[in-house]
Parts: sequence; structure tokens; C-alpha cells
Amino acid sequence: MNWAEAPRFSVHKPEIAFARALRVLALASSFFVALSILGCERRADPAPAPQLPALEYADAWGARGKDPGQLESPVGIAADGYGNVFVVDAATLSVNKFSAKGEPLLSFGYAALTHPEGIAVDRGGGIYVSVGSRVLVFWPEGDFLRSTNGGPRALLREASGIAVSDAGDFYVVDRAACRVEAFGWRNRYLRFLRVWGKCGSDDGEFIAPSGVAVGRDGSVFVADAGGARVQEFSSDGAFVASFGQAPRPDAADTRRAAHNQTIVAAVAVSPRNVFSAGDAASPLRAWSLDGKEIPLDSDVLQAAHLTPDFHAAALAYDFHSGDLLLLDAHACRVLRIHLHL
Repeated sequence: MNWAEAPRFSVHKPEIAFARALRVLALASSFFVALSILGCERRADPAPAPQLPALEYADAWGARGKDPGQLESPVGIAADGYGNVFVVDAATLSVNKFSAKGEPLLSFGYAALTHPEGIAVDRGGGIYVSVGSRVLVFWPEGDFLRSTNGGPRALLREASGIAVSDAGDFYVVDRAACRVEAFGWRNRYLRFLRVWGKCGSDDGEFIAPSGVAVGRDGSVFVADAGGARVQEFSSDGAFVASFGQAPRPDAADTRRAAHNQTIVAAVAVSPRNVFSAGDAASPLRAWSLDGKEIPLDSDVLQAAHLTPDFHAAALAYDFHSGDLLLLDAHACRVLRIHLHL
């Protein structure tokens, strides 16, 4: 018999067919369950988180008075690498050191600390205070160290804001002379380095300079209270850019023509942004480093309950926390602002 040509028969036992049917049903059920789970997972995707504001008021501390931890006429603010906050007071003629939460840590005075205007702290903890026609330098514990002497080209007339670079050089705004003067440490002595600026409204000129800040790359930013702008310079004094717009009057008296302009009294710089502070009408402004102004909510400081008499005496960036510190001169307090930029 030729088995290749013989007919073949397929015999299915009932139990075998039933088992196969069960397997098919099980596979189909698994398939539909998987689809259901995937569908549920898609439906359960969390909604995108709400976008945080560019600037967010965090808290405030400080009160008017002469007791330890209180302020009477604060004019300058700075932060060190550990988040401690330094405030110089023109009424008590003192330098006051606080923790990040506002707890008093140190307070000291000095005979020559007669008309303080600004304060800065270097990477080693040294404290710099601009006073009238010079800068006083103190050890971190408050002991006096050095004072600038200036020279024919470096004689400060009315020192205002002050800032220290990572390299240890410091820059002082001379409000009366409409210029910036740079000093540095050379062989343990303070030396005059350079000066730039003059009165006017063109690039590189000032109407009423008040504050100064230094970026991590050494760039120098100067707030011009009369010019309603912040100007950026290289560490050598070369003009780089302008943030905001200065008035360009035809009259010779640019100070009078700048009346009613937006106040830009103080400046601070972070690794990514430039900030200015002024009065209650324009308490804060922000720009990217390439000069684009960042829109801020009009009520960014609503929770701080600013009074109509609000005036920003100074502004500082805290590299330790990444926060902005705003000195409210009228209320004698420090406002802390979180950045989401």
C-alpha cells in the first residue's frame, strides 16, 4: 500500500477541542485587558503643572527700631556665600549681619562710618562699605582693615552703590561725578584701577547713578536712577548694553528732564538675569542677559503689602539660595523673592 497516497483522517476528541477553545478565549481576554489597562493609563496621565510666576514673593523680616536686629534707616544690602544678609544703616551708623531668616548675628560701628551708602561682601567674607568720599573695608568679624585713599583721578566725591567681583576687585558708583571707579587689592594694599563715565544720557553716560552689581563673568551693571535704565560694561569700563531707555532731552539740564521717569534705584544680577528696583510704581523689573525684558505680574509683590511710600534702597542676589533680596527702606525690612526664571 502506498501510504503517501492513502487518505488521512483528523480525529478530534471533544476534550482536546474544548481545551483549545479555552486557550483562545484566554488569549483574547488577555489582549482586551491589556488594551483596557493602556487606555486607563492614558486617561490617568497627570495634567501639566501650572506655570510658576517669574518672580514669587516668599517672606519678609525686619522692623524699625534701634534694638539688636532692628533697622532705622537701611541704605544698603548684600549677601555672602553662606546666605547671610548684611545691611548697613545710615541712622545707627552700623553694619548688621543677619541669618537667612533674619536672626541677628553681628552688629558693629566705626568712627569713620558717618554717611554710609552701600555695602558689599567678598568671597572671603570681607565687608566693604561706601562712605562719602571713600570705601571702608572690614574683616568678617567687623574689625577695621583698610580704607581707600584714591588719587587725583580716583577721588570719590559722593560714593553710592558698591559691588565686589569674584576676583576681588570692587566698583563704586560716584553719584556726584556720574562715574564708576574701580579698585583692587595689590600686594595687600588697595589700589585705584580705573574710572569711567560722565554726566549725560548717551551710552556709557549717567544722569544720577546709584547702584552697581557685578556678574560672575566680571561684567559690571550700573543702575541710573535719573536715566531710568541699567547699563552693562566690561570689567575695563567698555560699554556693552543698556537695559531700559534713558530720556534724551534737548535741554541741557538732563536731571530736570528726567523728572517723572521710571525709577531705577538699585540693580542686581543673577547668572541668567538682570533686575532693577525702584519705587511703588515700578518696584521690580527683570531682563534676560541678552536685553529682553521679562513681563512680570503686576501683583508680584501684592502679598508684601507695599505702602505708597515704598522705596527700594538696594537690591542683592543671594547666590547661596538663588533668591532676590529687596531692601524696603520705608518699612525697614528685607523682602525675599523666589526666582523661577
